[in-house]
Amino acid sequence: MKHLLSCLALGLSMLPRSDAFWRLNCGIIQSGRIDPLVNFGTVSAHAHTITGGSNIGVNSTAADMVNSECTSCEVFADKSAYWTPLLYYWYPNGSFFEVPHGGSVVYYLGRGPNAPNIETIPVGLQILSGNKAARSYDNETLTYGDAQYPGRPIADRVSFTCIVANGVTPAANQPYMFNVTQCVNGMRAQIAFQSCWDGVHLYKPDNSHMAYQSGIDNGICPPNYPHQLPIIFVETDYAIADVPEGIDDSRFVFSQGDPTGFGFHGDFINGWDPEVLQEAVDTCLYNGAPDGVIQECPILNQYDTTGASVNCPERPLQVNESVHGLLDALPGCVEVTYGPGSATAAQMECNKTVPLPYITPTPFGTALPTAIPTPNQPYGLPGFEYLGCYNDTGPGGGYRTLNSLQYSNYSFMTVEFCQQYCTEKGYQYAGVEYAQECHCDNNLNPTAQLPAPNSIHECRWNCGGTLTEGGTQEFCGGLGYIDVYNNTNSSFVPFGDDSQTAGNAQSYTPPAGFASNYLGCLSDGVNGRALGGAQVSWNNMSVEICGQYCSTAPNNNGGEGYQFYGLEFYTQCFCGNSIEGNNTFLTPFSTPTNDTCQARCKGKEPEICGGSNAISLYNNTAYAPPAIKSSVGRFDSQACLTDPGTNGRPLQPERYVNANMTVELCIKHCLGLYYHYAGIEYGDECYCGNSIVASSGGVIEACDSTKQKLCPGNQAE
Repeated sequence: MKHLLSCLALGLSMLPRSDAFWRLNCGIIQSGRIDPLVNFGTVSAHAHTITGGSNIGVNSTAADMVNSECTSCEVFADKSAYWTPLLYYWYPNGSFFEVPHGGSVVYYLGRGPNAPNIETIPVGLQILSGNKAARSYDNETLTYGDAQYPGRPIADRVSFTCIVANGVTPAANQPYMFNVTQCVNGMRAQIAFQSCWDGVHLYKPDNSHMAYQSGIDNGICPPNYPHQLPIIFVETDYAIADVPEGIDDSRFVFSQGDPTGFGFHGDFINGWDPEVLQEAVDTCLYNGAPDGVIQECPILNQYDTTGASVNCPERPLQVNESVHGLLDALPGCVEVTYGPGSATAAQMECNKTVPLPYITPTPFGTALPTAIPTPNQPYGLPGFEYLGCYNDTGPGGGYRTLNSLQYSNYSFMTVEFCQQYCTEKGYQYAGVEYAQECHCDNNLNPTAQLPAPNSIHECRWNCGGTLTEGGTQEFCGGLGYIDVYNNTNSSFVPFGDDSQTAGNAQSYTPPAGFASNYLGCLSDGVNGRALGGAQVSWNNMSVEICGQYCSTAPNNNGGEGYQFYGLEFYTQCFCGNSIEGNNTFLTPFSTPTNDTCQARCKGKEPEICGGSNAISLYNNTAYAPPAIKSSVGRFDSQACLTDPGTNGRPLQPERYVNANMTVELCIKHCLGLYYHYAGIEYGDECYCGNSIVASSGGVIEACDSTKQKLCPGNQAE
C-alpha cells in the first residue's frame, strides 16, 4: 500500500461521542406483592423484589420515597424505588423455590446524538418498562427511528446474560432465559427503561408519557417526546445454579407465571434528591464518568455509602404472605403460561372472590436530621474530641487503627455508647465503624491514614443505635473506615490492657504520589502482555528509569521510543504503543481491584511499580508518533493507494529508490520530473505519475496503521 500525495485536497469530519455513565449497587429493601404504580393501595397481582428507599409500600408516592429514612442503594441521595419480578424454580412436583439474588445494579446512561443536552429526571416521575404478559418475541413493534437512527424491536428492552465459569466464552445476550447448567455463576436479567419524556405527565397508566430512544439504549427520541432523560438500565443477577436439586430443564418462572423471560419488566419511582441528581446529570453523564464508578463523579462521591444494604437492611414483609423459600404455588393464584400468545389477566391474578392477604400499614419514615462531627472539635460525651475518619484497611503490620479492644452491637451502637464503653474499659481513644462496631485503644496506629479530602463520604454509615431509636442520626464510620474520638478529660487516666495496642505497628513510608501522566493500574497477562514492545528488568528500577528507557528503546516501526511505559512487580519495565490483549484498567470494584498495584519499586522505595499481573501505566507525553504529513508544498495527502502488484504499478512510469528516503525527497524528485502524483512504498521506494493507472487495480482508501513503515531518512514520517 502506497502513501499517496497529490495536488488535490481531502476533507474529513468526525463527530465526537461519549458513553459516560454511573452505576449503583442496590440491596433488597422489600419483597412481596407490592406495586404502587399498577396496584396503588392494595395487593398487587404478582410478587416483586424491590431495591432503594425504605418508604416503599403499597401506597407509596414519589414524595414518600424522597422522605425515606435510608436507601439500600449505595448513593444515599437516591431514595428511588426500583423493582422487578421474583424468579422461582418450578419443581416437577408442582412446588416453587425462590431463586436467590442479592439485589440489583442500576445504571444511568447518557447516550445518543443529543446526549450533551440530556435533562435531569423530573421530580415525581414514575416509569414502567416491559410487558408482564409477553411470552414470545415481538419483532414487529418498533421504536421510533429515521434513516440515520433506525428503530428496533421494543422487545429488545429485555435481555439476559449467562454468567459462565471463568475461562469459558460467554454466550451472547438473548431476550429469553438461560438454563441452570449453562450459567454456573448466575443468570443476569436486564431491563432498559424509556428515556424520552413528553414533558407533561409524571405518570400515565398506559406509560404513554414515556418512549424509548430509537436504539433502546441509544439513538434519538420521537418528536412528541422532546425531553431526553438518562436511560435507566437495571441488572438483577439470579443464582440459578444454587437451586437445591435443580436440573437442566429450564423450569424457571418469573412471579407473573412467565417461564420464557419475554415478560420480564421493571418499575421506577423517582426518589432522588433533585439538586444532587441535577448536578450528576450535568457533570457526570456526558464526558464525565467513563467507567461508571461512583468515585469518578464528584457530587455522587460525596453521597457514596459502600455497603448501603447493610446500613439500610431489608424491611419485614408488608403483605402477609410468604414469597421466599419453598412454596406450594406462585403468590397470587398465578398460572404458568408458556405462550406464544400473551398471558391473560385471569392467568396472572386471583379471582376477585379470593380474600386478599393482610397488609401491614406502611410505616412511612421521614429523612431524619444527622449530626455531623467536625475534626478537632468536641462531639459526644463531655471531653471527647473528634479526630477524623480514618482508613482502617491500610498497612500496619496486621494492626487496625485502634486494636486493643472491640465490641459489636448494631441495636445499641452510637458514638456516645462507644465512648462510654471505651472509657469504662480504660482506653483513651474510641472509634465507631461499620454501623455497629466500637474499637478502643490507648494509641493510634502510627500508619493510620486519614482518607483523601474527597473521601469523607466513607464514614457515612448511620449508627445502628440511632437508626433503631429514631431521632437525630449519627455516623458510625463505614466499610473499612472508622470515626475516631479522643478522650481529652484531664482527670481520665488510661488503664486498659495495651498488649495488643495498635501503637506497636511499625511506621512505614507512604507511597509517592503519581505523576500527572499516570493512567492507572492495568491488568497484565490476559491473553498476552498489555504492552508488547521493548521490556527490561533492572534491580534499580524506578518510574523515571522506565520512562527514560521507553523513550529511547527501539520500537516496532524501526524507530525509537514508545507512547506508553509501565512498571510491574518491583523491577520490570514494559513499553508499547497500544494496550494489547483483553487487559483492562482495574478499579476499586473490579476483580482484582486497583490495589493490586502496590509493589514498591526496587530502585526507589516510595514509588509504585505495579504488582503481580498488574502494571502501573504511564503516558509518554513527549512521544510524537510518526505521522502522515497533510501537505508538502503544493502536494496534499490523499490517504493511501493500494498496490496489488499483479497488473503493473498504480503510479507509472517513474520509480526511485533511496536508502535515506523522506516524503520531501520523493516529492522533490517527482516534481522535478513534472509529475502530479508522488507515492512512497516500503519505506524507501518513491513512485511518480500523472494519474492512477486504472488497470493496476489500485484504489484510494484510509491508511492501515498496521501496514505503515517509517521513512528511513526521517523516522517522524
